[in-house]
Amino acid sequence: MTDQSALQGQTQVVGTAVRLSGEGPLDGAPDGVRDDVPLVPKGTAGEKRRTGRFRSGRWVMLGFIAPALVIYLLMVIVPSLQSLQLSFTDWDGISPDYDYVGVGNYEEILTSGRFWNAVRNTLILGLGSAVIINAISLGVALMLDKVGRWQGLFRTAVYLPSLVSAFILATVWKYLLNYNFGAVNTFLRDAGFPDWARDWLGDSSIVVGVILFITCFTLGGNTTLIYLANLQSVPQELIEAARIDGANSRQVFRHVTWPMLAGAVTVNMTLAMIAGWTIFDQVMVLTSGGPGFVSETMAFFIYKVGFGEYRAGFGSAAAIVLFLVVIVSTFAANAYMRKREIQA
Repeated sequence: MTDQSALQGQTQVVGTAVRLSGEGPLDGAPDGVRDDVPLVPKGTAGEKRRTGRFRSGRWVMLGFIAPALVIYLLMVIVPSLQSLQLSFTDWDGISPDYDYVGVGNYEEILTSGRFWNAVRNTLILGLGSAVIINAISLGVALMLDKVGRWQGLFRTAVYLPSLVSAFILATVWKYLLNYNFGAVNTFLRDAGFPDWARDWLGDSSIVVGVILFITCFTLGGNTTLIYLANLQSVPQELIEAARIDGANSRQVFRHVTWPMLAGAVTVNMTLAMIAGWTIFDQVMVLTSGGPGFVSETMAFFIYKVGFGEYRAGFGSAAAIVLFLVVIVSTFAANAYMRKREIQA
């Protein structure tokens, strides 16, 4: 027991005695003994030591955080604020001089057919990949949850594609889908289906769908493991109780398992939507936005006009629009899914 605990115990005992007897703790003491001195001094040595350690520890924590915070401010916050400023200019990205054009860049964005085509592609890839990835990943996670032996091997196999960068995977798929010597068309020709061979990355009617397929293939590993971890954390008592009540497998999933996965759905949908809104690597490697501007996304559109066409001011305005789209859509989706979690 510490000194402070002992003193507090003595105080409680004395206080009880005073309430019972009606006399002060020092009543009847010899003259010269002061009865106005508190039994427990204010601010004991232990309290002072703990306060000092807390303050010193807080400064140590701030010291560890400060370097990363400074780098984040210099590399993210400051450039973002500067981009907001440049969105109101006609800066070309090279010359030191530029003029302010007000909201002219934003007006041009809203009237640009090329920009709205990029918005359409981004919506298709963002929402499409989020829904498809989550549906397939949940199905794979349900199958892995039923596997008794070799589950670790299958988990590794599912997760491996996520360890490879999107740039490398897109490069591999670019060679696989090549019209002349790609493995896909070669297989179709050798199998007796030459009419099925397509210019997968050059046909404007299917190129966005091809990019969507490759994106889903790349991002599914993390989502599957998150679902699998949540499935394995569902209390077995609830499942057994539902089966005792006569529920079949579909009813158990609908009324027991699915509500328990609400948090995982929120996390996976949010991450997939953000990844879909900012798709760049796949488009850059596979098509460079082509044929023409057909497969451009908002992220690639920003890069193309800002660095390829030397319109940094216009590209900055497009980046601000993309930022607002990501923020609004993410918050709206989170609000809806959080409401679903509460209802579940």
